[in-house]
This record gives sequence, structure tokens and C-alpha cells, in this order.
Amino acid sequence: MIDLLLPVSGLVAIVDWLAVWRGWRRVGFLAKPLTIFLLLCWLVMRSRLQGPTLLFGIGLLFSLAGDIFLMFSPRYFMMGLISFSLVHLAYLAGFLIPFPGDGLPEVVALGVVISFVVIIVLRRIRAAQILRGSVKLVRPTMIYGTLISLMLLTAMWTLFRPEWSALNAILVSLGAILFYSSDLTNAWIRFVNPVRSGRVIVMVTYHIGQMLLIAGVVHNGVI
Repeated sequence: MIDLLLPVSGLVAIVDWLAVWRGWRRVGFLAKPLTIFLLLCWLVMRSRLQGPTLLFGIGLLFSLAGDIFLMFSPRYFMMGLISFSLVHLAYLAGFLIPFPGDGLPEVVALGVVISFVVIIVLRRIRAAQILRGSVKLVRPTMIYGTLISLMLLTAMWTLFRPEWSALNAILVSLGAILFYSSDLTNAWIRFVNPVRSGRVIVMVTYHIGQMLLIAGVVHNGVI
């Protein structure tokens, strides 16, 4: 029964994608937060929030809050940004427990690549924000971009850590990449240029990313 929560969460996510695509606003208001709520329930029931999974549970709570803030008026954008900043802080901390003792050279190399990508994208977003008169959002956006990059880096660090199985490390790494892509795409759409079916792409990558990441954390033997 417990394991049904994960596929049900996936089905609700598909309903949300359809709602975004078709413009079913009321359906989206229900499906979007329900997807993360069901994922959180699955995490709690499978892991009982033992060890680092507590931090991922906290992260999902902030994800739920962020989803709700961003569904409403643009004046709640900063609250949504703060909520998702706390998501990435919680996930980052969760991936660093226990603190990694292996894979440092590989992580440094990954960090260089991730930094190169995020600097290019954030510079373009920053220029667009200034051009649009959204100067107050520049610093929060830069901080957020740094946080999501660090979350991605710590998630991919699991690929080189013996306490993580190969399958689960791949799951959390792919999940983090999709989550990262969703955030950058969302920022690009909001501040730079619209992307065809962009809102659907943002939600698909966000939901699949969260599910893969949490599934990898729950199923990892050590955790």
C-alpha cells in the first residue's frame, strides 16, 4: 500500500502537466501541491525520517510551500524563492551526511563545469533583470543560482562515494540535474525570453527530478 503512493504521485503530476498545457487553472491548483504532498507521505512512510531523510522531508515541506506561493500573485514570488532556497539548503545538507571522504578530485572537476554553466546563464538572466528594471531581484537570483548549483554538486558527489550504491547515486544525480534544469528554465522564461511549452517543461523536469532524487535517497541501503 505504501509503495502505491509513489506511482500515484506520478499520476497526479501528469494531471498537473496536462493542466499547465491546457490552461486548467483550478485543476493545477490541486494537482501541483498534491504531487509533492504524496511524495512527502511516501518518504515519511518508507523512511520514518531516520537519519538524513529528515532533511529531505524538510526539503519537501519547503517545496510544498514554494509551490503554493508561486501559484498565486507575483507579489509572493520572493516567498517562493526563499522557500525553494531552503529546499536546496536542506537537500545539500542531507547529501553531506555523513560528510564525504572520497571523490574530492572528481567533485572539484564537476564543480568547475557546473560553475561555468551557471555563470553563463546567470549573467544573461542578470542582464535581463536590469534591463527590465528588476534590480532588486538580481542579488536573490544570484544567491539562489549558487544554492542550486551546490545542491547539484553534492548530489553528484554520491557517484564517487562508496556508501552510495551505483543505482541510487545515478537516481539522485539525474534527479538533481532535472531539478536544476527546471529552475534555470523557469528563470530564463521569467526574465529573459519565453520558451515554447516552457511552463510544461519546467513542471515535467521539476516533478520527475524530485521523484528520482527522493527515490534514490529512500532506496539507498545506507540511508
